[in-house]
Amino acid sequence: MNGLINLYKPSGMSSAQAVSKVKRILNVKTVGHMGTLDPMAEGVLVIGVGKSARLFDCISGRKKTYIAKFTFGYQTDTLDALGTVTDTTADIPSVDAALHAMLSLVGQIEQVPPQFSAKHVDGKRAYALARDGKEVLLKPVTVTIYDAELICQPKMNEMVFSITCSSGTYIRSICRDVAKMCGSLATLTYLQRTRSGSFTSDDSITLERLAEIKDSALIAPQDVLDLPRYDVDPIKYEDLIHGRKISADFSGDALIYGNDVFFGIGCAVNGELKIKTYLKDD
Repeated sequence: MNGLINLYKPSGMSSAQAVSKVKRILNVKTVGHMGTLDPMAEGVLVIGVGKSARLFDCISGRKKTYIAKFTFGYQTDTLDALGTVTDTTADIPSVDAALHAMLSLVGQIEQVPPQFSAKHVDGKRAYALARDGKEVLLKPVTVTIYDAELICQPKMNEMVFSITCSSGTYIRSICRDVAKMCGSLATLTYLQRTRSGSFTSDDSITLERLAEIKDSALIAPQDVLDLPRYDVDPIKYEDLIHGRKISADFSGDALIYGNDVFFGIGCAVNGELKIKTYLKDD
């Protein structure tokens, strides 16, 4: 079994728990997600099954779009609704002030991740250290906010934004920083990932639906990898099958085919074909 699943993860479930459920539903051992989605969040979680689990570096680094609700007036230790309130304020920014602060972050920025995050600190997860009451000092990380817009204001102290950003961006940190720029406090109280690369929430499936259709939900990796196609000369097919040297001259990565069979992602190194990620079904 080999392919990708565009899963709609429900709120209240960790990405690791979602992976475990997919393993049980499909009865396969090799399963991995392509970019963590916080337990509070819902939405697109791309899952790799079989050899496609090797595509983390290709899939996880793509742009992502979120719908996020910022609730002003308080802050929690986790910066989201699942945490414990650590501070409150009566200073609630205007829509114009919050939107101005949000738009000022569009572009490449240095962002400090939340203390409760999966970042590694001295070999341990930051959230594990934070739960033990230890001070966690995380270094700023360069991320990119490509676009942001205000969707609505459900209540006077709530603002809902659409945010498109690079991989590794923490929406909880954006919420914290927007509030800070406005002289206020805020907590992320709703988060939905609506897009991860070419995968959208409109085309995603629930775990319940996956249990019904099982491997019919699998998407062939070559159908979603935005790379050019390179066909090995048919007379070299046996060499390709047995891993023997094959001359090749092309730039960058490509989808490697032999006799119309997909082998994986490859490149040309010193005039020879190199398969970087082997994805052929056995």
